[in-house]
Parts: sequence; C-alpha cells; structure tokens
Amino acid sequence: MGAQHSLSRRRFLKGAGLGAAGLALAACAAPAAEPGAGDAEAPDAEIPEVVFWFPWEDPALNIQNKFNEAGLGVTAVWQLGEYDSNTKTMAALAAGTPPPVSFLGRWQSGDLAVRDALVVLDDYIEGAQNFTWDNIWERLQKDSILWGKKWIVPYTTDTRALLYNRTVMGEAGLDPDSPPLTWDELHQMAIDITEQDEAGRLDVIGFTPTFGNPPVHLMFLTLIWCLDSDMVNEDLTEVTITDKGEEAMVFLKQLMDDQGGYEAAGAFTRGLSLAEGIDAFSAGKVGLAMHGQWVLRNYDKYTPDLDFGMIPGPIFPEYDIHANYDGGGGWFLFKEGGQPDDAWALVDFCMGEEFYLDHANQFAWLPARSDVGKQWATFDERREVFAATANTVRWIPIFVGILETLGDIATMFDNILIGGKDIASELEIAEEKIQAVLDRHNEFPVPS
Repeated sequence: MGAQHSLSRRRFLKGAGLGAAGLALAACAAPAAEPGAGDAEAPDAEIPEVVFWFPWEDPALNIQNKFNEAGLGVTAVWQLGEYDSNTKTMAALAAGTPPPVSFLGRWQSGDLAVRDALVVLDDYIEGAQNFTWDNIWERLQKDSILWGKKWIVPYTTDTRALLYNRTVMGEAGLDPDSPPLTWDELHQMAIDITEQDEAGRLDVIGFTPTFGNPPVHLMFLTLIWCLDSDMVNEDLTEVTITDKGEEAMVFLKQLMDDQGGYEAAGAFTRGLSLAEGIDAFSAGKVGLAMHGQWVLRNYDKYTPDLDFGMIPGPIFPEYDIHANYDGGGGWFLFKEGGQPDDAWALVDFCMGEEFYLDHANQFAWLPARSDVGKQWATFDERREVFAATANTVRWIPIFVGILETLGDIATMFDNILIGGKDIASELEIAEEKIQAVLDRHNEFPVPS
C-alpha cells in the first residue's frame, strides 16, 4: 500500500471517527438491527482540532477559514506565531508545548532539528495529495534538506530587483530610462543623485544599504555572491568570506564614502519623517534601491503616481551574476505538538494549486511551488522580474547557529564602515568566529 493511499485512509478514518481498532471491530460486528429495533442514534463523531502558528493575522485567518470550509475532518485553529525570531518557539519547546505545526523562517530548520524537535517529512511529502516535491523550486528543495532529510515544506519565497526612481534620476540630469546595469554604473549614478542641503546634510541619497532589502550587513553577502563566492563552501565545512570579502567591502566602503559616508546615510534614512505607507524611495529621498515584490502593494496604494522602474540587480561584468537576495518561510511539524497527520492535512491543503494561487495572489507572496509561482507572475507584469530569478537567487546557508554568524558579519560590517577598521583584519576575525560555529554544526549527531 503506497504512502498516499495510507494517508488518505487515515484521513478517512479520522473523519469517520474510526481508528484502526474501530475498523477491526466494524469488520466482525453483528448484523445490523432491523429498522425500528432501537430509537437511539449514534452521536456525531467529534472533529479534532489542530492548532497552527502563523505570524500574520490576515493570511492566517484566510488559511484557517478556507481549510475549515473544505470539510476535511479536521478543524484548524490559528494562534499567533513568529517568523524571524524564535523566542516563543524555544519557550514552547522548553515547556513541552509546541504547536503541531508552525510557519517559520526557513533558516530555523537546522537549529530545531538538532534539538530533536521536528518531524522528518520525507514520508509525508512522498504521500502528499496536493503537490509533489518536484513542484518546489529546486533551490528551495536544497534549503529544506539537512543530513539527507527533509525538515520543512517551503511555502513562501521572495527575490529582489533594483528599483529606480525615474523622477529622481531626471532631476539629477540622468536618463530616467537608462538605469544602472553594473555595479560601477550604479556607483557613478549614486554619486550623481546624492544631494546635500545648505547645511551640508544629506537631502537625497543615490543608493544605500540602510534602506531597502537586503538590509545593512546582508548587502555584504549579496556582493560576494555577485563575485561568484559565498559565505561557506558547498558541503558546509569551511568559511569562505575572505575569498572575495575584501573586494566586496572595498567597493561598498568607497560607494558609501562617495555619498557622505555610511554612518551619515544611516542617520539620514532613519531620521526621515514620512507619512503612512511612504518610504524613502517613494518619497524621492533614495534614488536606487534593492527591494522585494511586497513593496508594490504599498506603492500602488499610497503613491499611485510614483514613476519608477524595476530591473534585475546590477552585475560585475566579469561574473555576470545579478545582485539578488532571498528569504521566505516554510511549514514545520513539531514532534511534541502531536497530531502529525492532522498537521500534515493542513500543510498539504495549503500547498494545493487552487488555494495556493489565490492565497499568494491575495497577499503578494511569491509561492515556493514553481508552477504556481509562474501563474502568480501573470497577474501583474511587474512580478516577472521577481519570479524569473526564483530558482537562481542566493540566500544565507542553513546550518545550526546561522543567526549567530550573521551577528559576526554585522559586527565586521559596522567596524569597517563606521569604525574605520582594517578590512582584511575584520574579515579574518569574522571568519574565525563563523568557522567555530560551523565546526559545532558538523559535530552534532545526525538528528532522527
């Protein structure tokens, strides 16, 4: 009997109020009584509830309501979760009270797997009714596997494009229809766009990691990816940020120094007083910015007359790798949460094509299913620039302690751009600290 058949059978039994023992009893029961032999009716089977954590109310309620309307023999109950943090999750694990299923940032899979907290999903994925693993963007499949096992089902992804404000470019004497294609072109245009007021304070800045996404120190990773390097090697054994890191930081420091300095840029973008729904780019205070598809909804709503364009991120011509950055979350099943079959029923439903496309379109999320993602892009021609790179975009490597290592990169970044410290020395210090975390990751026994 195949995994899909088995799961369907379990779901039928739950919906009918029968477990395996109930089925066996039914098979050898006495013949049914004649009509009228008794007037007592069997009570309705109690429908189980499955709690799921999700960090945002509107999409969570949409999931809850649509799943419950489908009548699959389980009632979904939403509770507020988290996403880029894990304080609540770790507290629940310590207390032995995690939910059966939670939507979290994908980076958390390693940290949770080594705590023996997660249900391995290989068998469930093999028996899925509404999607196949091959539907998932290949790059996201890789993100979901550690120690040869699948720990999460990716649900959302996101990519970045270079946004350029045509009005700001025109005011700087630039051709508003000729955005920068390379990092050197962006550098020069950023200088041309940057303006100071009579007191010498920034009034408009061309490009800065202090606005947009990837934010601040994560721009360092984007630059080394553009230089065909990475944070660690392929098999997660060696840190590699010194390979191209010095070249990346020299470029970033010069870019920021030529616009008044990184510290001044940060103070400028943080200090802007803007109306609801307006950001530094839509206010005309930043001319060029890396950002994700989610900003389009706010721009359409709050600044419908904003004249801007979007293209793939800039490249270093000798490598021809577009600047980009990814993120996104996935579904995690917790062992101590219990009800893995009920939890899986919710996940499998959410991955179904019809619901998934409607949900992703409604909330402007790029789906983790490639076929649904391609359909999603057709609803708005501006989405194509994001969907087109969903299978080539880069992201942080996933290993136990990854968040700690990003802290080391942030310290290195600030020490160089604000503290003025030596680039090579700071990279070596960060690499040594990150290597210690990576070594610890590789010393953990393989989770079951």
